[in-house]
Amino acid sequence: MKRCLGYILMTAMACAMMTYYFMNPQISSYSFRLNIISEPSVNQDIPWWREVLCKGTDQQGARMLELPWLQRDVEPPESDSNIFLVETACKTTPSFRVWCAIESWSRPLTSQVWYVMTSLTVNDTDGLVSRLKEQYSNLRVVGADVEKIFEGTGLHDLFSSRKWIMKAKWPAVKLSDLIRVAILWRWGGFYTDTDTVCIKDVSPLRNIISFSNNKRNHISNGAFQFKHHHKFLELLMEVQTKRFKNPQQPASWASLGPEAVSTVAKKLCNITDWSNLPGSKGDPVECGDLTLLPPKYLLPLDWTQNKRLFAKGSGEYFFSKFNSTYVIHLFSALTRNKKLHIGENSIYEVAAKTFCPVTFKHATADSDSF
Repeated sequence: MKRCLGYILMTAMACAMMTYYFMNPQISSYSFRLNIISEPSVNQDIPWWREVLCKGTDQQGARMLELPWLQRDVEPPESDSNIFLVETACKTTPSFRVWCAIESWSRPLTSQVWYVMTSLTVNDTDGLVSRLKEQYSNLRVVGADVEKIFEGTGLHDLFSSRKWIMKAKWPAVKLSDLIRVAILWRWGGFYTDTDTVCIKDVSPLRNIISFSNNKRNHISNGAFQFKHHHKFLELLMEVQTKRFKNPQQPASWASLGPEAVSTVAKKLCNITDWSNLPGSKGDPVECGDLTLLPPKYLLPLDWTQNKRLFAKGSGEYFFSKFNSTYVIHLFSALTRNKKLHIGENSIYEVAAKTFCPVTFKHATADSDSF
């Protein structure tokens, strides 16, 4: 009997509370607002591109650093000494290899290095980000207001149309191919992929792009340097935009990258066939204020040689082999599952140990590989 009376009393109290809730508009609307704020899917402040690219990350227990926003909080100078690396998949926790790349580019303190992240926070739970920022005063890790970066550029209409998402595979890759061009057009400097290691100061290089192999039949867009508003960048934005008028072209992985870059290089060099280029294959080719570099400078090993990067003993005579090289590319799409093992003296081990010492020490403190 007492148990029944308890249930009746509890039911009556619940009914009274619900009646008070719905009869009191201030309490009802306040609770509704709390629900709206806690539900990200209805947050009108989230940019449309983030809803496509940023699927969210479980950051519970992580020490997240809020990043200053590019253009809002910090502004790069219009300078040839800028170096930009960009992340377009909203990753809050870049890999050790990415931080190795960033550190290697930061070591010549004469350049301002900008790591531009579409994630507006970065995971610093292990303290590596803070250590790198303390070690390299020229390093800036910043968040990207992507829409603002494209404003006033030749890619603004294409970006705003959302065709690069709706009519193309791999939207993060497409955004990467587009935003690197917009960034250099706006501020000038050197762009590089995050799966690289800089082994020599690139400050002598001006208005350059590289062949991707010794056959000189294709251009790479993984590392290049241009002054801001350079004609090459303006033409490249035009070609990238036109690619979306042909529904077949944007479907390929390289359509907005190497294919578009090769098209512009041919136009500025006034050729239709790469075999018509003057000079030997080991020499730079100058086309006005554009220089096409042979691969030994920025791509000494092409993608077909990616296994050599991690092969045991491949780092022997590293400095004599790469004495003309500025950058080594790791081809992360092909090598992400390969490990750098301490003591195997691979090309990547020698490069990482020498040119990203803080990251290398951090990554290998409790492990013999990364």
